[in-house]
Amino acid sequence: MGNFSQPYLEKYTGKASRHKCPKCGDPHSFAYYLDGNTGEMIDKVVGRCNHESGCGYHYTPKQYFIDNPVEKERFTDSVKQKTFQKPIQKPQQEIGYIPFSYVEKSVSYNSSFVYFLCGLFDRYTLESPSIEKMMQDYALGATKDGSVIYWQIDTKGKVRTGKVMKYDPNTGHRIKNGGGINWIHSIMKKQQLLPEDYNLVQCLFGEHLLRMYPTKVVALVESEKSALIASGVYPECIWLATGGKSQLSIDKLKVLRGRTVIMFPDVDGFEYWSKKAKEVEAIGCKVVVSDLLEKNATDEDRANKIDLADWLIRYLSETTVAEVRNELSEAERIRQAMIEKNPALQLLIDTFGLKLIA
Repeated sequence: MGNFSQPYLEKYTGKASRHKCPKCGDPHSFAYYLDGNTGEMIDKVVGRCNHESGCGYHYTPKQYFIDNPVEKERFTDSVKQKTFQKPIQKPQQEIGYIPFSYVEKSVSYNSSFVYFLCGLFDRYTLESPSIEKMMQDYALGATKDGSVIYWQIDTKGKVRTGKVMKYDPNTGHRIKNGGGINWIHSIMKKQQLLPEDYNLVQCLFGEHLLRMYPTKVVALVESEKSALIASGVYPECIWLATGGKSQLSIDKLKVLRGRTVIMFPDVDGFEYWSKKAKEVEAIGCKVVVSDLLEKNATDEDRANKIDLADWLIRYLSETTVAEVRNELSEAERIRQAMIEKNPALQLLIDTFGLKLIA
C-alpha cells in the first residue's frame, strides 16, 4: 500500500458523510476510503456502497492503485509531505490578570459575611483579632450592596479573579435569590476594563498564603466560607479552598507539591476526595483525608449536604473556640493502618498534623 497508514472507510456522522455512488447513483449511500494519516479521501470512486445487495459496488484502495500506478506514486508523495510536515504551534494564550489596585480598593469590613463572622467569633466587634487576621491574610473585599469578594491571588501575588457572593448576616447562609454568584472578571469585561478574550485560569482561594507561610500544614476545603471560618478556629494551618467540587483539579493543586495536606471534604464528597488524594500524593504531597464529617454526620446532615463550615458554626454557637479546637483535634486521629503505611504520620496524629514539617 505504499508509505501511508492503512486506509479506512469513512465513519457515518450524518448525511454529509455519505456520497453519491459511482455505480447506482444513490446520493447518500457511498462511503469513501480515507487515508490513515491525513484523513483525506483517496478518490471519489474509491469506496463502498451501502446497498450491498442492490448495488454491491466496492472499489478498494489496493485495486485502485493497481489500476492507477501513477496515482499511487503521486498520492504516496503527497502523504509523505503532509505526514512529516511539522505542525504549526499555536501560541499559548497567556493567563489573564487583574491589577492588584482593585483588590486594595475593595478591601473592606462592610460585607454581610464579615458581619456574620464577627458575631460568630467575637460578639459583633470589628476589633476582633480573629477577624483582623482573616482580613490581613485573605484581603476580603466588599461591594456596595454588602456582598463579599473572595479574591483569587496566586503564589506570585497576581490576581486571577474574584468571586462575589452575598450572605445573610444573621445565619451566614448564602442568599441565592439575589443574583447568585458573580465574578469580578465578568463585571470588568462588561465595563470594558478587561479585554473580551480575558483568559481566566482559576487558582486556589488563599493560594498566596503558601509563600507567606512556607512551613505550615495546608488544610484544603471546598468552599471559601469553610476556609475562613476554619482559619479562625485553627490559624496554625493554611486554609485553602478549591471553590467547588469540580474545581479539585490536579493542575490547580500542583502548587501544593512538597506540602503536607489535610483534605476536608463535604459530607457528600468523602469518596471522591479520597480518590483524588491519591493523585495529590503522586505530585509530591503528604496527604490525609479527614473523615470528621463522614463519621459524625447525621442523616439530616447528609440530606442537607453539610460542609466543615456548617459543622463549625453549629458547635461555635454552642461552645467556645477552644473547646471546638479540642473536639476537632480528637476527631481527626488517623487510623492505625495509615501510621503503618507512613510512620511519619504519627506526628500528625499527635497534634492534628500541626507539628509535622513538610
